Amino acid sequence: MPTYEISPNIFYVGVDDRKTQFFEGIWYIPDGISYNAYLIKDQKTALIEGGTRIDFARSFFNNISSVTDPSNIDYVIINHMEPDHTGTVPLLYKFAPDAKFVTTNLGKTMLANFYGITEADRIIVVKENDEINLGKMKLRFHMIPGVHWPETMVTYEETQKILFSGDAFGSYGALNGLLFDDEANLDFYLAETRRYFANIVGLFTRPVQNALKKLGNLEIKMIAPSHGLIWRNNPRKIIEIYDKLSRYENENKALLLYGTMYGFTEELANYIARKLISNGVKVIVRNATFVHPSYVLGDGWDSKVIVFGLPTYDGGAFPPVYYNAYLFAKKQLKNKYFGIFGSSGWSGKGYLKILNLIKPLGWNQIDPIVEFRGQITKEDLVKADTLVENIVKIIKESS
Repeated sequence: MPTYEISPNIFYVGVDDRKTQFFEGIWYIPDGISYNAYLIKDQKTALIEGGTRIDFARSFFNNISSVTDPSNIDYVIINHMEPDHTGTVPLLYKFAPDAKFVTTNLGKTMLANFYGITEADRIIVVKENDEINLGKMKLRFHMIPGVHWPETMVTYEETQKILFSGDAFGSYGALNGLLFDDEANLDFYLAETRRYFANIVGLFTRPVQNALKKLGNLEIKMIAPSHGLIWRNNPRKIIEIYDKLSRYENENKALLLYGTMYGFTEELANYIARKLISNGVKVIVRNATFVHPSYVLGDGWDSKVIVFGLPTYDGGAFPPVYYNAYLFAKKQLKNKYFGIFGSSGWSGKGYLKILNLIKPLGWNQIDPIVEFRGQITKEDLVKADTLVENIVKIIKESS
């Protein structure tokens, strides 16, 4: 993407990544992602973020060079040390020989560990409320450890009221020529924001809440994250979304996650989905074999009810469903109701493995568990109807 002046003397110099299939080697990103960086030209020149993944170094340095020679950079502000933002730091270290690298104390350790950068005269360690005066503009730093790495901070430009937020308030999705919230199809980017939050930030909800409280007194006219849209029209919107997601605030909907080998469990999944919809319940149906867990985790994050449908497999839980349940547990997802159904085949009780994962989360179980041998009988449908009735009751009580 060409450079663009997002605010007087502040330029977007980031790049789009439409090549990486799995962010962090785990999370599916078919629509890509952006690595945002910002160049501030004042009496002193500051680069916000250490750049991009090393794969995109040429485009990144071309963008910088269209604004200024990289050797003119006085400060490289590293809000977050993850290599999707700092892969180009070793090159900046060479091409900007007078630049100081500004980071937290733990970030300084990571600079040494990741890139062998240890020279004390090239590193500035900042702490809460420290500032750097660039001339007309002033940068102030606020520590937000745990969002989502322990060394993380944000940078606030005081004169134009811009928060450079690092991974906080970010999302998946390449920008494709867009930059701002008022230019974009927000339905797409907000869905990718939820998925990004659930995948990347979701384990760290308490640090997110701490960060929101700390930053709550700042006057913010623009939020410029390291991934996704820049929020200039309505920055409060993305703050409110992160607040709701980090408080496990649910919508009145159900996620029906199932797996099937030969169709028996799928038949009951379709039956239950139809019954729920006919009772006015919003339902998301996901086949765990074919839908990447990154989407399932996002869908489940703000669903009031999660229903697992699975056959017993090798005496245990059907692996694609089990892996999604494992991720719910790994991310410590809270404030849910859940139900279980599925075929038992010749052994049964595979759902116990799901219970072992879910029970420690404190979720409320919805009875009955509907387990059947193979072909669905009238008796099985009666149990399924009871499960549906109880789900509907929970959803409607929350409305």
